[in-house]
Amino acid sequence: MDVQAEDLNRRAEAADRQAEAAGRQARDDAPRLKGRHRWAKRIALALVLVVVAVGTLLGIAVERRLREESLGIAAVEAPSAPRELEDSSGKTGAFTARVSYTSMAATEGQQVATDVAWDDRWFFQDPTVYNHELATTCSVLSAVANAESAYYQEGSDAPAYMEEALAELGFDDISTASYQYRSEVFDEVVDFLTGTDDVVAYSVATKRITDGDGNTRTLYLVAIRGSYGSEWLSDLNMGDASDYDMDAIDHEGFARAAQEIVDDLEQRITEDVELNGVGDVSLLFCGHSRGAATANLAAAYANERTQGLSPLAPLENIYCYTFATPTVTPVAHAHEALYDNIFNIMNPSDLVPRLPLESWGYRRYGRDFYLPGVGDAAFNEHYDEMQVAFEENVGTESPYVPEDRARVDALVEELGRQVPTVEDLASVGGVTSVMRDLLMDINVMQVLYSHYPNVYIAWMQVIDGDDLMPAM
Repeated sequence: MDVQAEDLNRRAEAADRQAEAAGRQARDDAPRLKGRHRWAKRIALALVLVVVAVGTLLGIAVERRLREESLGIAAVEAPSAPRELEDSSGKTGAFTARVSYTSMAATEGQQVATDVAWDDRWFFQDPTVYNHELATTCSVLSAVANAESAYYQEGSDAPAYMEEALAELGFDDISTASYQYRSEVFDEVVDFLTGTDDVVAYSVATKRITDGDGNTRTLYLVAIRGSYGSEWLSDLNMGDASDYDMDAIDHEGFARAAQEIVDDLEQRITEDVELNGVGDVSLLFCGHSRGAATANLAAAYANERTQGLSPLAPLENIYCYTFATPTVTPVAHAHEALYDNIFNIMNPSDLVPRLPLESWGYRRYGRDFYLPGVGDAAFNEHYDEMQVAFEENVGTESPYVPEDRARVDALVEELGRQVPTVEDLASVGGVTSVMRDLLMDINVMQVLYSHYPNVYIAWMQVIDGDDLMPAM
């Protein structure tokens, strides 16, 4: 028992010594821990102050930019009213012109150029009859609409590509005012923060045309830029019909942009009639990608207005050619005869025109046609010519892979299976499925080459209307 008691005493003494040592260590560490705690609080406070300061400065900058935009200052000069094209060729009738622009496919950033045909008499012909020459020219003008953005960036020495192109085609005046606050990086940040990214940049130009028999009219050309900056978010804004107490609504992100253009045209045409006595009017809409979707809807809205009391132009005077066009509406009547003057041209290996999915009920207004793809007779006949045309236009080889057609078909089928409705897309599982499929089953960057405007242009140059495949 004495041995046990002695052992217990030793353990107790050892425990006391450990406790005393721990106490001393704690007392020694206390100043250091207190110092660390003070520094942690200081760092946290500093971070909060930085966030508040940045948020405040950003808020001030956004408010200032919005005020500048409302006053029309602090941007590259471009009057809202059409301005005269001083270098206009004044050409009328039928001719060929060379048009310069930029291309995403130009690996060294070089300027590219393409010859385009033009004939004023096109706009006295039936707009529901496909015109391949006009369609080809529209494919180029749609690319020029994308190139125009650089001119509106502060400090840029890029030329005004759209103004130069339309001057070559004999147009009298032009307005590119919508580019003014939609081309700078900061303006894209402003649009994102203020939720005003359901817009596009576009050009409106006019030309007095004649059919050669003494009949004249004013042509309004509307060329619309594709997705740019925060506008990509608007591509995802399909809207919700229940918000409008309707069975179906057009894709909201595209529809808002289209309505802006229609409203702008109404004002311009009204003013022209009042000031200049403009009589008969023709409208031409064109665009690529987001610009195509917006052109599709703008033309559809212009068509619908011919059924009411305030048409922009007679139905037989409205023309529309779009390229790489996303689906834009779930409404059932989009293929009715009222919209037969709208032609949508897609590359079968391009993923963008397949979205939103047709299995969700989405479609395009008007008539759909596809460029030659792998497996089509016209593809085997013209593919080599297309590659030559692409290199002549851009100065580099075409990067697109036609065989991606099969991959895109498989992806669309799988997406439709995993995400059967738009409502499923909004779920976490739907988003996860989409991301997994895009990242694992397909090379997104490679597929995007099929979306390039110059791929469309080159195909349009080497085929004719009979080589286009109507949608099944």
